[in-house]
Amino acid sequence: MMLAEIDINPNVIIVFVAMIIAGFKALIEKRNQQNKATQAEDEGDYEGLYEAYEAELAAQRQQLQIPTTTPPPLPTPIQVSAPPPLPTSPQVPGPQPREVELPTLSAAEEAALDRFNSRSNGPRKKLSPLSTKARVKDHLSSPTAAREALLLAEILGPPKALK
Repeated sequence: MMLAEIDINPNVIIVFVAMIIAGFKALIEKRNQQNKATQAEDEGDYEGLYEAYEAELAAQRQQLQIPTTTPPPLPTPIQVSAPPPLPTSPQVPGPQPREVELPTLSAAEEAALDRFNSRSNGPRKKLSPLSTKARVKDHLSSPTAAREALLLAEILGPPKALK
């Protein structure tokens, strides 16, 4: 049974497709709301957390009796001169071109080459217009051509609903 032969009201199909689209839309909105909620949790009050961290550190320093002093200043950077230049290596020559020896052909090979070259330059047969008609007639007389014609008519022809 073909899909075109099923007797379904087109309005039912439209409503069904609209319901599917609405369902996808609701899923996407729900996912977006969940992502926003997790982002809001991640973006919490960092300043409050930092102040709580500093207070906890101060309490531990007092408990362990660690003096709270400012860290020592960073040392000034040392002036470094440029490194000495790298030693240069002698130039390595590239690959040398090789001399290629051309093969020599025997007398039989030269004769075969001449025959081959003379055939490819010769005149070609021209197809007569009758040969095309004859080929089409031979093709259409075969049983496979009838099957192909029916198949092409089904594919390229109008749909069954419009016949």
